[in-house]
Amino acid sequence: TGCYRQRTLTSAQKNPKHFTDVHGLPCIEKIVTSVEDIPEPISTNIIGMIPNWINGNFLRNGPGKFEMGNHRFNHWFDGMALLHQFKISNGEVTYRSRFLSSDSYQTNKEQNRIVMSEFGTLTMPDPCKNFFQRFVSRFELPSK
Repeated sequence: TGCYRQRTLTSAQKNPKHFTDVHGLPCIEKIVTSVEDIPEPISTNIIGMIPNWINGNFLRNGPGKFEMGNHRFNHWFDGMALLHQFKISNGEVTYRSRFLSSDSYQTNKEQNRIVMSEFGTLTMPDPCKNFFQRFVSRFELPSK
């Protein structure tokens, strides 16, 4: 889309291995697998009993999406943030989740590729921008 030009990829780049294979970490493959968000609360199955006096929300966050389009993140720290909510009320628990709507997530989603470099994932700069435009794009002008 736009001015982004696809560069010629080698066969290894077209069919990248999952980084758990590359780094010899098959034991963590399940935690670095992309999941869909669940915006509407769903009921959970509870084994045992939750006391009625425990009420509230338990929030967690972590990576939930490890690829954008045909591009994969190179490190498990780089996955797009997924927020989890467990709502506990009257001995029942519901669950829902959604991706953090960060600038990085929105830009990656709009362009269907990894646009911004992350901890372990370097991206190619937009070939349509010169050095100065790429430098300035890292900063925000102060509001008046």
